Amino acid sequence: MTQSNVLSVHALPGTDDEEEEVGELDAGTVYVVDEAAPLKESLVELAGHPVLVTAPEHGKDIARLLKRHGVDLRVLSTTEFQVRTRDGRPITPAGDQPLLTDGREWLLVLVALVMELKSGAFTHRSEQRMRELLDLLHLIRIVRTEEVDILVAGCPVTPPPTARALALPHPEHPTVVVWAGNDGRCELQACAPALAQLLHSPTLHDALELALTKVRQQLGTPPAELPDVDDRTLALALDTTEEKVAEVRRGLTGELTTLVRRLRPVLVCTAGPGRAAEVDEALRGARSEEALLDVIDRYRTTVRTPAPELLARTREHRSLADLRDALGLDFTAFNAALEAIGPPCHPLTHPELHERAFDEFVHTHTDAILDRLREHYAPLAAAGADVSRYVQARHFEKLAPDPAWLPLFRVPPPEIMRGHVSAWLRAQGVEGDDWDDPQNPTLKPVAELRVANATGLDALVPELVPLVQAWCRAHGVPVPPAWLQAPLMHAKDGLDRSGLADLSLLTEDQLLQSVFRDLGRPPGMPLTADAAALGLSPANLAAAASRRPGGSAAPTPTITIGGAEIPVGRDQLARIAELAHQSVDEALLAQPGTVHLTSMAPVTRLRSTSPAGAGASSAQVSRPTDAQREAIGLVGEVVARAWLRRRHRIVHWRSSYAALLGSPEDAAAASNSHGYDFEVPWRNTSLLYEVKALSDAWTRHELEYEFDLGASEHHAATAHAATTRYRILLITSALDPTSRQLFELPNPLSPRGRDCFRIVGHGLRLRCAPGR
Repeated sequence: MTQSNVLSVHALPGTDDEEEEVGELDAGTVYVVDEAAPLKESLVELAGHPVLVTAPEHGKDIARLLKRHGVDLRVLSTTEFQVRTRDGRPITPAGDQPLLTDGREWLLVLVALVMELKSGAFTHRSEQRMRELLDLLHLIRIVRTEEVDILVAGCPVTPPPTARALALPHPEHPTVVVWAGNDGRCELQACAPALAQLLHSPTLHDALELALTKVRQQLGTPPAELPDVDDRTLALALDTTEEKVAEVRRGLTGELTTLVRRLRPVLVCTAGPGRAAEVDEALRGARSEEALLDVIDRYRTTVRTPAPELLARTREHRSLADLRDALGLDFTAFNAALEAIGPPCHPLTHPELHERAFDEFVHTHTDAILDRLREHYAPLAAAGADVSRYVQARHFEKLAPDPAWLPLFRVPPPEIMRGHVSAWLRAQGVEGDDWDDPQNPTLKPVAELRVANATGLDALVPELVPLVQAWCRAHGVPVPPAWLQAPLMHAKDGLDRSGLADLSLLTEDQLLQSVFRDLGRPPGMPLTADAAALGLSPANLAAAASRRPGGSAAPTPTITIGGAEIPVGRDQLARIAELAHQSVDEALLAQPGTVHLTSMAPVTRLRSTSPAGAGASSAQVSRPTDAQREAIGLVGEVVARAWLRRRHRIVHWRSSYAALLGSPEDAAAASNSHGYDFEVPWRNTSLLYEVKALSDAWTRHELEYEFDLGASEHHAATAHAATTRYRILLITSALDPTSRQLFELPNPLSPRGRDCFRIVGHGLRLRCAPGR
């Protein structure tokens, strides 16, 4: 049955025990709350109408009283809500929409646990009432859409920014409408308030959403994507025991039903996927444990475990993965069985293990893979041909594990990964499968070429800056902006983007072409670094030098980068960035960033600490000024940017420093409100890096560091706690190139990171102990 998308509940009886009349609305109409529906209240307020907030159970009596006194009112339950997709199509409760619990049997258990354990000491539901609510949960359907238009009493309104779902009550097809959002919540988390409302338990929406959040944090996967959640995860999410979860599950399905659910893929695996329908029919006919043992005996053809022992292990192991491993079943065969059974069963896969194993394999063989690419592209570069495909390939962004491996292997074996790399290299034009053979002796090491070419720029760019400024002054043309803001940094960035520095030792003419291409060449200026050839006299150079900043006495305070002292302040940031970039060497860029984080014991006493950098601190150091902190933060970001650019083809600078020093594209999006400093496109997503810089090295044996998470950073870390996207780049001894280290830390609020950080002091100051 399908009805209008008008969201309506029967009106409260009026003073004459008749339904309340609904007349024309105006701005003076007062809405009286007579049902627990916070989203409705918010939407009515957004439509511009006053809402009289009352206890829902008293709304009826208050409405009668106000009506007697001539107040123009309407109760919330009679208000019409129209929900449409953005293209105007009405969203209506209907039986052809998917059920919310399809493939999510565990959601019934989770909701039952929330109602039993999180309703409060003064709320008790009878067993019959619990069953009624869970039966209602079985009926709830879900409509997914990108955007919605909502009309309240004919007036369009914008839902509150925290709302991403709306409840549509219906006697046969109660429905949750959920729309897309970027608040970090998965589908089920966003549905929690609407789901609680449809279950007539609006006060439980916080507990329900928290439980779903904990499930997501435990598994690192959005619950909406999970076909099954084991009892251990549910117990951790609800702060209870596995035994309690198992008890509730048995109460909902019965123990025999639970055993059949677990045994089905086991027996299909042992009998063969072709007999899935036969096994399923036999299991449906098993009405007792004795009958179940007979079915097990009939189909356990490839398992020597006796039927009673197999049944005992099925009771013992609540997750299918644990049961598979306990019985020694083949990973691929078991997934084939799950595939044959079909929904709600799905192959058990481990994408995070594949990602980690393949990344480690590629990291181990990075030099060999890169050298094969360089051997192929170096002759092309020498001939002046396009090497943009090398630039795209050298960071291995498209070199990813094959999704086809997921149902076949728990972890892909090395020979499979090696063959995958061979196929990828062939796609880049590299012939042969012997890519991991020793390096071609005629090919210079890439680190050696990079150092030599960077050294050439270190000498050339400072020589060119006064020549460009003098030539522009003499000819009355403006100096290209990049020559005025950290030109050496931008010149090195440009050379790195070209890929040429990896392929050959560049001549001065090639370096000149690269610098003018990236920093801009004033119209008509000859391509040379010879003052005489440019027609510049010593007087021209002296006049240009007198106009450059930095001639006055250096203001205080200062910072020292690699032995060079430089004043701080907003007007000095470009010079600080230039000096910081010059201090980055190949040793720093070659640091892997990987860490082994020590689990942090709880803090037993607070100790006084002072900041030692931008958002970071170490003990017993003097507190820097705000200008020094800003400068140290910039140094950290310049270092981090260079390190990231060595590993990724595209690095977007997102902090406010990008407005001064970044590309025009980055400058347009620069803001400290993002909660991270860099965004790096990576495969089908992007990585988010927040940089924390320390200015002092630690000398204690047990290295511990502290840093602050600001409000925007905490929000971003929370939003991405269930994924690996958000990361911290911790840079120690940021001002000393000889002892500078870079650590890539996990999100402190993620399952991987939460035990490796401790909150210390007041606010959100975190302590960690990274080690290689």
